[in-house]
Amino acid sequence: MSHTVRPSDAFSRVAAAGVVPAVAVAAHGAASGAIPSSSGILLSAAIGAAAAMVLAPRRGRLLAAAASTTLVLSVAQAASHWALALDAGHAAHGTSTLPMLLTHLVAIPLSAVLIVAGAHLLSSIGTVIRSMVPPVALAARPAAPVFWTPPCVPAAPALCGTGVRGPPGTV
Repeated sequence: MSHTVRPSDAFSRVAAAGVVPAVAVAAHGAASGAIPSSSGILLSAAIGAAAAMVLAPRRGRLLAAAASTTLVLSVAQAASHWALALDAGHAAHGTSTLPMLLTHLVAIPLSAVLIVAGAHLLSSIGTVIRSMVPPVALAARPAAPVFWTPPCVPAAPALCGTGVRGPPGTV
């Protein structure tokens, strides 16, 4: 079983991990007019990373993928909202709740649709590129020739004569 990650799934996860803290900080800023503390932003980024891990790979219909992505982003936004609110020391925002609520209501479905559309576009581009590249020939390569040279053994020096001994000569 292969555990390869498709580029479109990786795109969806990275986009969700980035969208969650960005929308949470933007909505929090719209409500209170202040930038959250670094610990609140870090906690929101951790919630975004958790949402990215929970995000199901895009298989099948775009509407179902957009609905599941919207659900994951909604839960992550709610968690990020409470994390930022508790970090700021105020659980209820009072009169500034409407801008934050509107920011969440617009940004969550729009982000989900853009993430799913981007993943679908990336998948389509990958399919087109794979169809244009010829398949790699998987024929077995011929074995490389083996070259052998006899080892170099130096001959003993000739001590006398021509160096070749024959039968004793008769004279």
